[in-house]
Amino acid sequence: MASNRSIVLRVSALFVLLTAVLISQSTGQRLQNYHGFQQTYPGSIAIGVAAGPNFNFGSGGPPAVCDCSFDGGSDIGYHAGIHLDILVNRWFGIRLQGLYEDHSTVYVKDFSSTMFLSDGSSTAIEFQRRADVGLKYFGTAFTITWFTGPKGLYLLAGATAGFFVEGTLRDEEFITSPGYTYATTGSSSRVHTDEALDANNDPLLRAGLLFGIGYDLPLTRGISVAPEVQFDYPLSSVVDGSADWNIPTLRTSVALRFGI
Repeated sequence: MASNRSIVLRVSALFVLLTAVLISQSTGQRLQNYHGFQQTYPGSIAIGVAAGPNFNFGSGGPPAVCDCSFDGGSDIGYHAGIHLDILVNRWFGIRLQGLYEDHSTVYVKDFSSTMFLSDGSSTAIEFQRRADVGLKYFGTAFTITWFTGPKGLYLLAGATAGFFVEGTLRDEEFITSPGYTYATTGSSSRVHTDEALDANNDPLLRAGLLFGIGYDLPLTRGISVAPEVQFDYPLSSVVDGSADWNIPTLRTSVALRFGI
């Protein structure tokens, strides 16, 4: 994990250096911005609110009680937050972003095992393991915005940090072969874990890299709406001790921005 933190620190330092260079060369208030940012926001600063769904793609999976580790999972979450956009020059800007977001995922694993029956015999039975993970973060991001020139198109790249807020883990097993039940439950399912994620795990800071694309659609002078897509790739795992478990996220949102 130390190497991941080192990567994030280096990337963050690179973006801070790039920002300093851009600011030193900036003539923000005097230059015509081909993208239209300055025309829409005369003060060269805009504050935005954004919300939309997250498409979460789990790599690996949560620690399992049985010897049947998960191969990955997915689910749809959500996010909502605010951001501050600052024009540096006609080509570049910087953004500070804060989000509350849901990184929930579902993991499924099919496997077979030998089961001993009440008459003393044994047979091969098919099982399915399912883990439902509810995961909430408060996320921050520092990004560089590139105003590409063609109308309202812009690109984003930067570093992110997500702080664990709360999480749950329900790990359940099912017998998928018909006609069999667990002796302990009398049904075809049993629950191994149903608790807060941090009850027996140590959630880590979610460090990552962010890449995005958006398109500004001015409504009036000082106000615009922008569809935006961000891909947030984590450099750290969800919990300590499970290095293979992380959750890349694709955010799709609509942002409403106001010049200030």
